[in-house]
Amino acid sequence: MTSFGKVFQVMSRERFRTTNKILLAELAVMAGTLLWSVVTRGIQSGEFFGVAAAWSGPAFLAAFIFMSVANEHVYTRDTYRLIPIGETKLYLTNLLSSFLMFLYFGVIQVVLYAITSTIDAKFLNSLFADLMDPRYPLGEAIKVVIGLGLMGLALVVLGWTTISLVHLVVSATNNFLPNVSRRAIDTVLYIIVIYLVVRVAAFMMHEFNNLSDMMSASGQTLFGMNIVGFLVIAAIEAVINVVLLKKWVETIPN
Repeated sequence: MTSFGKVFQVMSRERFRTTNKILLAELAVMAGTLLWSVVTRGIQSGEFFGVAAAWSGPAFLAAFIFMSVANEHVYTRDTYRLIPIGETKLYLTNLLSSFLMFLYFGVIQVVLYAITSTIDAKFLNSLFADLMDPRYPLGEAIKVVIGLGLMGLALVVLGWTTISLVHLVVSATNNFLPNVSRRAIDTVLYIIVIYLVVRVAAFMMHEFNNLSDMMSASGQTLFGMNIVGFLVIAAIEAVINVVLLKKWVETIPN
């Protein structure tokens, strides 16, 4: 049997390169945006941090999508499925590799925030002084930021397990259903995925609109329970995915 470390190293190497390409593209776009500002009107107060924050969102989305694609290739390609390793270990190694690369990407974003916020420190201090509620100290605001970060990571894991569940169910049903039934099931599954995406987006918007509630003890407890709930659902989906890999999903020749 191939060791966990060797499989993890192979998977991580490719995703590390992909992540770095996304980071380079993000930095190039940020530089282009700032250069355009210099040429047209000059750099404004807070613009360095604003540009970093503005392009961070699309970059995070790109990282999530590319890691999702990498995940799904592992489950249906001979290159990985023929490795002498159990399905459970393969699935967990694959998920862990993507998670750590996404975490690495997030750390680089924090570094960019730190650098640009240092440049725009005067502007940001003035901005936060106006926005901060005197009833809530800085420590509570930091707790909110950490909580949102943990929520984001939990949703990323849930997103990957859900995408894999849909993909593997489609792959499994396509092996023994006629074409008409395949299309019907595929359509239903994709509708479910779209619905879940909309629901998650609505949930996140609700949480952002009620940040002040998170600063209370009851609000923090409820927020923590939501994170645990997402992870429990992700764990259940992961178990189903492993069963599908073992029983019904066939590989696609390279």
